[in-house]
Amino acid sequence: MHYELCLGLFMPLLGFLGLMSFSQILGRRSANIIGCSTVFISFLCFASLLYTFSNPISLTLFQWIPVSGIDAGFTLYLDSLSLMMTLIITGVGFLIHVYSTGYMDHETDYARYFAFLNLFIFAMLLLVLAQNILLLFVGWEGVGLASYLLIGFWYTRPSAAQAATKAFVINRIGDWGLLTGILLTLVLFGTVDIVEISSRVTTEYARGAPILVLLCVLYFIGAIGKSAQLPLYTWLPDAMEGPTPVSALIHAATMVTAGVYLVVRMHPVFMMAPWALHLVGIVGGLTSLFAALCALAQTDLKRVLAYSTISQLGLMFLACGIGAFYAAMFHLMTHAFVKALLFLSAGIVVHMMHGTTEMAQMGGLAKIFKKTHWLFLIGVLALSGIPPLSAFFSKEMILEQEYLAGFYTLFYVGLTTSTLTAFYLTRAYCLTFLGPLKINNSSVKEGPPAMLIPVGLLALLSISGGFLGCCGSDAILEGFLEKSDISLPEIEPTTFFTPEAIMAMIGAFLGFGSAALIYTQYRDRLGNTIQVLKNSFYINEIYWNLFAKPLAAVSRFIDAMVEPKVFDGLIQGSVQVTQGTAQALQKMQSGQIRSYVAWIALGMVFLVIYLVL
Repeated sequence: MHYELCLGLFMPLLGFLGLMSFSQILGRRSANIIGCSTVFISFLCFASLLYTFSNPISLTLFQWIPVSGIDAGFTLYLDSLSLMMTLIITGVGFLIHVYSTGYMDHETDYARYFAFLNLFIFAMLLLVLAQNILLLFVGWEGVGLASYLLIGFWYTRPSAAQAATKAFVINRIGDWGLLTGILLTLVLFGTVDIVEISSRVTTEYARGAPILVLLCVLYFIGAIGKSAQLPLYTWLPDAMEGPTPVSALIHAATMVTAGVYLVVRMHPVFMMAPWALHLVGIVGGLTSLFAALCALAQTDLKRVLAYSTISQLGLMFLACGIGAFYAAMFHLMTHAFVKALLFLSAGIVVHMMHGTTEMAQMGGLAKIFKKTHWLFLIGVLALSGIPPLSAFFSKEMILEQEYLAGFYTLFYVGLTTSTLTAFYLTRAYCLTFLGPLKINNSSVKEGPPAMLIPVGLLALLSISGGFLGCCGSDAILEGFLEKSDISLPEIEPTTFFTPEAIMAMIGAFLGFGSAALIYTQYRDRLGNTIQVLKNSFYINEIYWNLFAKPLAAVSRFIDAMVEPKVFDGLIQGSVQVTQGTAQALQKMQSGQIRSYVAWIALGMVFLVIYLVL
């Protein structure tokens, strides 16, 4: 079991090193084989552990920081939660790698792209397999670095370079919170071992202790940055400047789910801080509704999906806020399948239309993309919550748990978000694939098999994935995650079709039906989109005027005044003092013996005066 664990973790790293070392001599076929096979072998290793895994295992490869009070080793921890995450990361990640062989076929810097994809997979695997928070932080930062490299892959485009920089900087704000939380953890527990912290927190601290609330808030600040929640969400829509497979990898299987994983992994600590847990739920609810409203008015197909991701992540945090960690992980899994399906099927359209993402330039594409439009529609129906597709079960479970726990306001926020999800996704489908055909370019055609086959497999998972986690009391996923103490609260419903489930279904059908009616029958009568929603309530502009412009003004002042007058002045002043001293000392070195005798005599006078006084 240890060999499979190590091989599964380090194969993507070996792929990254090989691709980067020999990028100048590797051909496309070789880069394809290395990039895809390493992730596939990693997936097989973790899949094989399903048959041998029974109890959590801990594997220390070497002592990393053998310092008293820290004593952090390079220790891997495999339990049902981390095993589930590794399967999602490598499984969906492998399909995205295969898809990329078709999407990036025209790129010249081919090996570098697959190297960065492999690095991304390795960093995320390290994050979810780390037993201590410091090692988790290494994976956390590795994911941030890989996202910067992939979002800015087309670095010659100013918009891509700016988007990569923005993602990197904003994530550092959130990472400050997580790093501060790690330092506070060392002060409180004297260790960074997650398993030990989880077992000691219930015995060493009282429930609701202010210091635990502070600790959880710091952890959550890190999660807000990585999972693009309010107020640190602004990097994710701009990250659409990268290649579409990168968007699918970031949104579905890796980076943005890291914040949810962190909260779930540290759930014993969060359960001891109810106020912080409620804050998680409130921020998640507000973010889910906010992003859904923004998605209603987007005209860029990829941005619609980006805001959809922000909204769905908000629903996961909404579930965490009441302790329904199993429901959050269930939705994380179904969302990974569906969002990868949506991004990759949209990517086929974007790729074959030579980079076009504006829906105003699309329309009627179902006549050309006869397979892709059905695949995209499956994703739309699944994420909208139409039964019996996968996301219906997980979204319905979140709403149900909110209602049964007595958080009625958050329940209606989630219900509204779910209804809006069905509306804006159906709107995107209608504007892209239905109506009159707007293009006359004969080169636009259906995607190649290398792109269609992975999307087809994701469609199957989007159809059937929900049955893994919600099939009555014998749900496979629930029984599996119970080994990590992650299960539904005791307030489970006695019947499947509860009033909350019926309300969720009505909302899904209402959103889907109304959008289909409006954007098929009345699309020509619609005016411009609501600008305040399209511009995300002008949050970017507010940040620019409130933070960026003052900081830029301070930077210009430092550049124009402080640096030349103060720093350069101090340096020049010290140079002049040194030169003046040297010139004075040079005069003392005249080469005349009587001058030296005079200086000796003067020194003796001062020495006598000093001794006398």
